Amino acid sequence: MANYYRYKLITSGGEILSGVAKLPYRETMSAVNHLERDGSITLFVKKLGRFGQSFRSVIDMRPQRRLPRIVIAEILNNLALMLRAGMPLVTALQETATSEEYPMVARNFDEMIERIQGGAGFSEAAERYPHIFSRTVLYLMRMGEETGRLDQMLKDAAEHLQRVDRIVSDTKQALLYPVFVLSSISGGLLFWFAYVVPKIIGLFKELDVALPRITQILITISEFFEAYFAHVIGMTVGGVILLLLLRKHSQRFRKALDYVLLKLPVAKTIISASNLAFISEYFAMLFNAGIDILQCLRILKDSVGNEIYREKLGEVTRSVELGDGIAAGFKQAAVFPNFVVRMISVGENSGTLSEQLTYISEQYQRKLAVIVATIGKAIEPLILVVAGAIFAVIIIGLFLPIYDLVSKVSAL
Repeated sequence: MANYYRYKLITSGGEILSGVAKLPYRETMSAVNHLERDGSITLFVKKLGRFGQSFRSVIDMRPQRRLPRIVIAEILNNLALMLRAGMPLVTALQETATSEEYPMVARNFDEMIERIQGGAGFSEAAERYPHIFSRTVLYLMRMGEETGRLDQMLKDAAEHLQRVDRIVSDTKQALLYPVFVLSSISGGLLFWFAYVVPKIIGLFKELDVALPRITQILITISEFFEAYFAHVIGMTVGGVILLLLLRKHSQRFRKALDYVLLKLPVAKTIISASNLAFISEYFAMLFNAGIDILQCLRILKDSVGNEIYREKLGEVTRSVELGDGIAAGFKQAAVFPNFVVRMISVGENSGTLSEQLTYISEQYQRKLAVIVATIGKAIEPLILVVAGAIFAVIIIGLFLPIYDLVSKVSAL
């Protein structure tokens, strides 16, 4: 049974380190021997009491928040540079653990160092920390350890995460503008019906003006918002929270939502480009690392967030398992454009699959960048038409009775 020990020691390099270590020893002397096995000198080692043991166990069981991709990429790139410079792996990990730039990984890296010094491989020690090292990064680590090219694999993983982060960032930025516009229009309508329209309606009631049908409809809507304003706000907030929870916990709901989004004109373009860039980028990186095609497809299926593309990648995997070609599998899935199928077919037949996948990824990343730069101008006419039509109806409904009243007064 593992126990927690608080320690303070001087490393063989003269550096003073302190912390809490989880070690598989009952006796303190065994823990001391473990900590001194690399030439360090312990100044203080003490097993935590029952309360301390329980408290640390609770902390360790708590799910840790996933680090941002860009931070993980920086860490992997720094490790790659240190290894390439000839620094031992443990020393490189110690440098990262003690760095002021990455305090969030210090404890995890200290534990990794202990496991590596105890005989575990880098990937074996790292797989305990999925919030830092994804399944894909672990595959690359194993390939690097097996081939003696760990520094290159870590560098490839860092560059891959940077490209994926760019894809995700561009996707969010592209979707942000339509969401902001819809929210602004909805907020404007809510303000009009809750505050502006009731004041004008009060004027109509005082003048006892005959109201046309369109104005009566506006009055009904306004009275509803005025009476149930708090309820509308509460239901809106509750609905958003419910959607987010369903999105997180219900695979069936995610699939239905992804299906609907892929049918909407603007969302379809953005989401398709994002997923195709992501899939081709991942596929190229895994294939370049020497992972076999079927394993690449299985990892891809588990890595893609969109449920529709996840399902289609499952179909591609089953097709390849039955002996079909990669391009044939993508074609049968019916969600991948002819351009993607054609490029994969060319790569498959000519032995340049990696280059073709990289080319596909670059094309869709470029397409995403163009969408981000032009989406405002692209949907601006539609926004003007929709918003203009809505507010034109409101203006006509409110000012038509006033116009009729003025006309009658002028006729007297």
